[in-house]
Amino acid sequence: MTYTSRFVGIDISKSSFDICVLPEARFESFANDGVGIARFLAFLAGLDGIERLVLEPTGGYERGLVDALLAADLPVARVNAKQIRQFARACGRLSKTDRIDAFVLADYARRMESKVLRPSSPAQATLIELVSRYRQLSHMIVQEKNRREKANSKADARARAWIEETLAFLLAQRQAVVEAMEACLACDEDLNLKVKVLMSLKGIGLRTACVLMAGLPELGTMNKAQIAKLVGVAPINRDSGQMRGKRMIAGGRKPIRDALYVAALPAIRFDPHMKSVFERLKAKGKPGKVALVAVMRRMIIILNARMRDHRATVLDP
Repeated sequence: MTYTSRFVGIDISKSSFDICVLPEARFESFANDGVGIARFLAFLAGLDGIERLVLEPTGGYERGLVDALLAADLPVARVNAKQIRQFARACGRLSKTDRIDAFVLADYARRMESKVLRPSSPAQATLIELVSRYRQLSHMIVQEKNRREKANSKADARARAWIEETLAFLLAQRQAVVEAMEACLACDEDLNLKVKVLMSLKGIGLRTACVLMAGLPELGTMNKAQIAKLVGVAPINRDSGQMRGKRMIAGGRKPIRDALYVAALPAIRFDPHMKSVFERLKAKGKPGKVALVAVMRRMIIILNARMRDHRATVLDP
C-alpha cells in the first residue's frame, strides 16, 4: 500500500514530549520548552502530507505546544486519554511507555476520526483561563468551608481565624475573577453577543454562560443529538438480545454538565416550559434526577439552536 498522508502522535510530559510519525514509524524526542517546540516545528516543516497530529490533554503541559501548532496552521487534535487507552487495548497493546504511547496516538490519528482544534481568539483564550481559575477557587472555597464546619469548637482560636482569613481571601479573589470576566466580555463584541444569546434562556447567568463559552465552543455547530452526547446528557441504550437495560448518561464534559445542573434548578422554578418538562416526567414516575437531566438536555438543545441562529445571522446578516 502506498501512503500519501502522514500522521503524528505526540506523547507529552512536563519536561519533554515523544513523537511518532506514521507510516514510517519514525520516533523523535523534544524538550517541552520554547527551544524544543521550535525544533519540533522545524522538524515538521521537513515532512510532506501531514494530515493529523494527535495528543492527549495533560493538565496544561500541552498548552504551549498546541498554541504553537495552531499558530503554524497545522491540523492538531486533542483526544480524551480514556479513548486512547481503550483504543490501545482494542489493538492488543497493553504495554505503556512514552514511545508506545506516541505510536498509539499516531495510529489513532490514522484509523479514527478526530476533530481538529480551532485557534481561539485572544479574548476567548483569556476567558478560558478565567473560567479555569474560577473553578479552582470554587473548589478551594468548598474545602475551606468543610474544614470550618468540621473544626472542633475547642480548637485553637488561631486555626479557626486562619480558616476565616483564607476564606475571605478566596471569596475576594473569586469575585475579582468574575469582574475580570465581565471586563473580558466588554472588550470583545463577538464574545459579548454570544454570552447574551446564552443568557437569554432563563437559568443561565453570567458565570454559567462564561463556562459554556469557554468549555463548549462547538455550540451552534452540531445537531441536537451530537451536542447532547458531547455534553453527556444523552441517554445511552444498554440492550442485548431480549434484554432491555436501563438508559443512563455517561461520558461527556463534566464541567459543562455541572454548570447545566446548577442552571436547571432555577429554570425549573421560573421557566414554564422547563417546569412542565420536569413535572410531566415526575408524573410518569421518573426519579427526580432523571427528570432534572431531561431538563438539562432540553436546555443545551435550545442553547445550541439559538447559537446556531446567531452564527447564521452574523455570517449572513
